[in-house]
Amino acid sequence: MKLLRTIYWVVIAILATLLGGFCLPVLWFLKLIRLNKQRQRLIYRYAHWWGRVVLAATGSKVTVRGAENIPSGPVVFMANHLSIFDIMLLLGYIAKPVAFMAKKELAKVPVISSLMGEVGCLYLDREDVRQAVKVFRRGAEQVRRGLSMVIFPEGTRSLTGSIGDFKSGSMKLAVKADVPIVPVAIHGTREIFKGKKITPAKISLQVMPSISPEEYQEMGSSTLATRVRDMVAKGWQQIASEITI
Repeated sequence: MKLLRTIYWVVIAILATLLGGFCLPVLWFLKLIRLNKQRQRLIYRYAHWWGRVVLAATGSKVTVRGAENIPSGPVVFMANHLSIFDIMLLLGYIAKPVAFMAKKELAKVPVISSLMGEVGCLYLDREDVRQAVKVFRRGAEQVRRGLSMVIFPEGTRSLTGSIGDFKSGSMKLAVKADVPIVPVAIHGTREIFKGKKITPAKISLQVMPSISPEEYQEMGSSTLATRVRDMVAKGWQQIASEITI
């Protein structure tokens, strides 16, 4: 059964991604004739659909809590990172156009890299300080223009499921853009892919109260990183306690 589920998921993921590939010429044409609003609407609808469809193909059930905590306007979402399925979850279940700060290796993946570029994703080389500064500057400009961004402040996926330390440098994106930070706790996505096979899981997304620029402007980067991590950890614990009841 798990093997069939895995094959089914691979087929759906490939077809959903290829559909986006077929949309690329349309997006480029809309950009050429400067129909930017229509282009952004199409990008958001596709990304939202792709996230939901590809995640649904795993057979997993998703619960979202605290969606009312998301402010209007652009924000920076900061979440713990458990698996590649976190991206599908956030694209599919956050009711805003969002782009990601992604690792540079994804820039080499055909079709997906082009689609991520259209969404507004930026590729970060954490070993190149100058490149990272430029990427954060570009990200802040995108946020100021109205696109919300997602960043995983741990810097990498958790191998144990526990929440690691949040890098203080990750706070620069929100600070430069001067927008609210929305801490987000993710639970369950790590359980989807075990033993190299897809397994349905119970996934929870807990959106915590936002931190406004007025609240964090007097904080240092390290203090802010700790504050955001503590809020994500609190959300994770709320999910875990509800699951065990």
